Amino acid sequence: MQEKNKVLIVDDSPGNRMLLKYNLEEYFDVDFANNGLTALDKFARNPYDLILMDINMPHLDGIETTKTIRKSDHLKNNIPILAITSDILKGQKQRCLDAGMNDFISKPIHGKLLVDRIHYFINK
Repeated sequence: MQEKNKVLIVDDSPGNRMLLKYNLEEYFDVDFANNGLTALDKFARNPYDLILMDINMPHLDGIETTKTIRKSDHLKNNIPILAITSDILKGQKQRCLDAGMNDFISKPIHGKLLVDRIHYFINK
């Protein structure tokens, strides 16, 4: 059996984490962080293939978390990071890309589209 790619889901909403797990666990080995600080800790200690990053979170938002990852000297600081957010205000997508994210996916998230986007960035 082939090993699944490992995806870190960073989202402060338990409901969103449950929905993402439901949509992704068949295809990926999923792990969770409920804020940016926890995500940074997990990123430093675990080998992930991709990060799904919510933008609006307490303690450290997705933009600042991404900037920290990109500036780190960690061997995988170029890991694909996909923004997942319900905040579709003008300029938000550009803020995500400017912070170092690879793509922007707005909520509500469609399972098949998300799985395809993850596979695309992992295999790129």
